[in-house]
Amino acid sequence: MRAQLHRILELAQLPNVRLQVLPFRAGGHACMAGAFSIVSFVEPEAVDVVHVDTIAATAWVEDEAESATYSSFFDRTARLSLAPKDSLRLIETISEDMHC
Repeated sequence: MRAQLHRILELAQLPNVRLQVLPFRAGGHACMAGAFSIVSFVEPEAVDVVHVDTIAATAWVEDEAESATYSSFFDRTARLSLAPKDSLRLIETISEDMHC
């Protein structure tokens, strides 16, 4: 696990990566229903597309209102999360405290 944490810290240094840890103390949050990916496009008129994996299927959400709902969930969860610097510091501390 220590090697995995070090790899996460390495990847967090990439310019296109923003790492934020959602601490357990944050409790329930909007994204608990499952993982999803928001695909955004450079063109301002393009609507975000959301990719959702469930146990039984994969879905692509292309409806503007539904996509906006996922973006709102993501934004609320990011606000509950630690700031990127604090997230890195937490991961570093956990890694240092591991024995092995």
